Amino acid sequence: MRAFLVAVFRIVRKDLRVESRTKGITTTTAVFALLVVLAFAFSFVKTFREPAVLGRGALWIAFVFGGTLGVTKAAAIEDRNAALDGLLVAPVDRSAVYLGKVTSTALFVFVVNVVTLGVTTVFLGYAPTPRTALAVVGILAIAAVGFAAVGVVVATLTYRSGLDELALPLLLVPLVVPVLLAGVELTAALTAGAPLGSWLRLLCLYTGVLLLAGVATFEFVVEE
Repeated sequence: MRAFLVAVFRIVRKDLRVESRTKGITTTTAVFALLVVLAFAFSFVKTFREPAVLGRGALWIAFVFGGTLGVTKAAAIEDRNAALDGLLVAPVDRSAVYLGKVTSTALFVFVVNVVTLGVTTVFLGYAPTPRTALAVVGILAIAAVGFAAVGVVVATLTYRSGLDELALPLLLVPLVVPVLLAGVELTAALTAGAPLGSWLRLLCLYTGVLLLAGVATFEFVVEE
C-alpha cells in the first residue's frame, strides 16, 4: 500500500511540475471559463431579476465545458511523445497511474472552478455568504473528482483509439450530467437555505461509482 501511494504521489507531483512550467491546462481552461461567464453577463444579465440564478447557471456551464477542455489538454500532453506509454512501463499498478491522473486533473479543474466562482461574483452579482461560498467550494471539489474520474478514462480512450478530439465532449458530457444536475440543485438549495441531503448523497455516490468504474476499466483502456 505504501508503494502504491508513493506511485500516486509521484505522478501527481510530475503533473503539477509540468503544469507549473507550461501553464497550458489551467490558463487555457480559465480563459475559456471566463469567456463563458462574460457571455452570460452580456447576454442575460438584464433578463434575469435574480443574479443568483444566472450565477449558478454560468458557474456550472463553465464547469462542464471548461473541465472538458481541461481533460482534453491533459490527455494531449500525455499523448505527446508517448508520455503515457512511459508511465505504463513503470513497475507500478496501472490503477496507481489512473488515480494519480485523476488527482492532478481534479486539482486543475477545482482551481479553475474556484476562479470561475470569483468571476461570477464580480460580473454576475452572484454574492453568496461566506458560509455558503465555503459550502459551494466543497461541492465543487467533490464534483471535480467525479468529473476527473470519468474524464481521464474518456480522454485516454479517445486519444489511444485515434478518435477525433470532437468525439470527446460527445462521450464525456452525457456521463457527467448527474454531476452537473446535482451541482446545480445543491447550489440552489444553499442559496434558499434548503436541506442538501438527497442531492449531496447522489453527488458523492455517483462520484464513488465513477472512481470505481475508472479503476476497473483504465487498464483495458490503455491497452493497445
